[in-house]
Amino acid sequence: MQPSLVKETIVEALEEIREQNPAPRILLVADNYGSHHAKLTQQQADELGIEFVFIPPYSPTLNAIEPLWKDVKREISPTVFEDKDHFREFLTETFLRLSRGLSFDAD
Repeated sequence: MQPSLVKETIVEALEEIREQNPAPRILLVADNYGSHHAKLTQQQADELGIEFVFIPPYSPTLNAIEPLWKDVKREISPTVFEDKDHFREFLTETFLRLSRGLSFDAD
């Protein structure tokens, strides 16, 4: 994926986050992926009232997605896939099933 497309995807996600969360201020915990720091991303976040809080580099224990990815990898590793579509379907279903019970929202 081209970097500009990644930034555009993140900008779209920020817009969805804002639409679903009417609170005046949103703090979004993020890793240090380059597109999270991109000028386009930061400008859109500022316009939407979303503030990034970046976890320190090389801190997987602070990145909430890491334990989920570990579980996903454990489940898919013994599986042999017919093709990439089968892999994508299995990965999506596994991710959604394992993540369904997780929430870091503090209502």
